[in-house]
Amino acid sequence: MAEKATGRHIKAVRSDRGGEYTSTAFMEYCEEQGIRRFLTAPYSPQQNGVAERKNRTILDMVRSMLKSKKMPKQFWAEAVQCAVYVQNRSPHVKLDDQTPQEAWSGQKPTVYHLKVFGSVAYAHIPDQRRTKLEDKSKRYIFIGYDEKTKRYKLLDPISKKVVVSRDVRVNEASEWDWNNSTEMIIEVGESSIAAATTTATTDDED
Repeated sequence: MAEKATGRHIKAVRSDRGGEYTSTAFMEYCEEQGIRRFLTAPYSPQQNGVAERKNRTILDMVRSMLKSKKMPKQFWAEAVQCAVYVQNRSPHVKLDDQTPQEAWSGQKPTVYHLKVFGSVAYAHIPDQRRTKLEDKSKRYIFIGYDEKTKRYKLLDPISKKVVVSRDVRVNEASEWDWNNSTEMIIEVGESSIAAATTTATTDDED
């Protein structure tokens, strides 16, 4: 994918000694493609310091995201994907304050659609999928962004099914009570945080 997107070929790969990198099939593929392989010494993660530091940064973000909304740890994979999505759209000092996405594509990303992971969200139900007396929206939990369709990824907290939707309102001042299966408004001091309920798409408009 990287080669087709940039027109450049991968010349070398540096990695740890994880099984996915030392398998016979992978080693043979690298030899066939003329890709040089560099493995770190056993128990020496500092030799791959850049990747290890990035992993630590992402895991720190994931830990904060899950705890801030009291999300179960089982959603760590969704939190990782969401954290990487945000990181790619955040300025980086090593890129002269450009975002990784801008450095890669040459286009400055929009951020107005970013929402707080784990917030309660309401997705609009199309007229074709409901009767006139049924609710016009359904309650979900915001768990990330679907880049392939430019939609929000939403979790039904009751059925545990994941759906994607474009027409979504996110209440960033709320969280889901996983013990009592109900929505809670986060209190700060004597008053609750105002609900942030804006409708947006997950990237530039089509």
